[in-house]
Amino acid sequence: MSLKNRELLLELIKDADDFATFKNIKCPPIYLLGGSACILGNYLDRATFDLNFIDINYDASVGKVFRLFDRFDMLDIYVTPIADDYEVRAVKLEGFTTLEYYVLSREDIIVSKLGRFSEKDREDIAILIEDCERQLLDELIKNVIERDNFSDRIKGEFIKNSELLRKRYYV
Repeated sequence: MSLKNRELLLELIKDADDFATFKNIKCPPIYLLGGSACILGNYLDRATFDLNFIDINYDASVGKVFRLFDRFDMLDIYVTPIADDYEVRAVKLEGFTTLEYYVLSREDIIVSKLGRFSEKDREDIAILIEDCERQLLDELIKNVIERDNFSDRIKGEFIKNSELLRKRYYV
């Protein structure tokens, strides 16, 4: 089942790449996070077809490409716990002609889930943390807490949830 989900997600983003190639649409890199990134990055197995990616101020012309995703969320950095330099740690997905897709690192995905920390987020974190670098995770958490371009309300939740994560997983 999970392999099938990955194949369907890859087909979806490949179709968008084919469209962008055909229409000669230029697009900055797409940084994926959330459940779809976990599936595409082979971090975990579960079903989802929602694509979540970081809004890096895409040009309106790229909207034609994003509409092909059907269900997607562009996450604003102001309300999403993302550490600086996430681009450096992201892993590029190969096999695309025009669009560049990147999956955030396990550590960055864990950090991004600490703002909401839903039951599904906690389940994903329990799997992701097994193969993550805890020292790096600690540094990324500190980085997000120090951000001044981050919603105070969400930062408060992030700090509270980070403490729960630190206690549960000895980070």
